[in-house]
Amino acid sequence: MQNRRIFLVTFVAVGFLTKLISEFVHEILGHGPFVLLFGGTIESVCISVLWPYDNSYINWLMPSNITSVQTVLIYASGILVCVATSFAIQSFLLVKRNTPWCYALPLFWLGFWLLANSSGYLLLGGLAPFGDVYELIRLGALTNTLSLFAGFAVFLTGFLALSWILRGILTRTFSALKARFGVVLFWFIVPALFMVMQANPERNVKLAYLPLMLIPILASLVVEYFLISPKQGADKSPDNITVE
Repeated sequence: MQNRRIFLVTFVAVGFLTKLISEFVHEILGHGPFVLLFGGTIESVCISVLWPYDNSYINWLMPSNITSVQTVLIYASGILVCVATSFAIQSFLLVKRNTPWCYALPLFWLGFWLLANSSGYLLLGGLAPFGDVYELIRLGALTNTLSLFAGFAVFLTGFLALSWILRGILTRTFSALKARFGVVLFWFIVPALFMVMQANPERNVKLAYLPLMLIPILASLVVEYFLISPKQGADKSPDNITVE
């Protein structure tokens, strides 16, 4: 019981900390290197503790001879770096299934936040362009439809991989049945994040989009209770399976 409490407290704490790291990856490791590569200077950086209620941002100053292709790369780099890093983390955890949970958990959370950052940007930006997506559409490098399709493809891939990874992490502490329930419960984070965004009037996020945010929960219910067998995902070692 004590181990479970420690796990749950760690789960929440690590989730918050990795959220901040994902914002750093998007702004500093995403946009930053391309700004410097093309001769620009970084004027200021803000990593918001309140994201997604409030935006993180990076301000830069570029030389007058910057090309349109370079501008597109700068605006796209935040999303692209987040997607690439998230998929790299997911691939590692899928291959290294026996990674100790103290390492697997922060990697899982970071992979999720990077996925949420990039796919959320593309999906919501496709519905109502803002930020990087708005600039990419303005520059002709992206369309609303392409943004939606790209966001859906990225999220679907990450959704399936992260659900599998989380199930594996949870079965080390909880029974297979509780682990599957935990995976479903986890995806309530999507509408929760949306409601936090919607609470900020400056975000201009329409409440009408909320039903779309429930799709991951419904999809998770289908996967966990209809496509995954009751004992699938549990560690083969009897010592790691908790009896109901």
